Amino acid sequence: MWSGKDVQTWVLEQCGKTVYLGRTYEFMRAAGFSPQKPRPPHVKGDETVKADFKTKG
Repeated sequence: MWSGKDVQTWVLEQCGKTVYLGRTYEFMRAAGFSPQKPRPPHVKGDETVKADFKTKG
């Protein structure tokens, strides 16, 4: 998974150009990527049930 900062570093290393962080997200969208972030935990989530489920997997 690429972040804007990763793209910014890559462009600097590969092309020798400094780009603004906002521009890197435009590059990623143009390449067909969308911003990704983890889903928030459920408000009523039970930690013991989650722990039991993880051990069964």
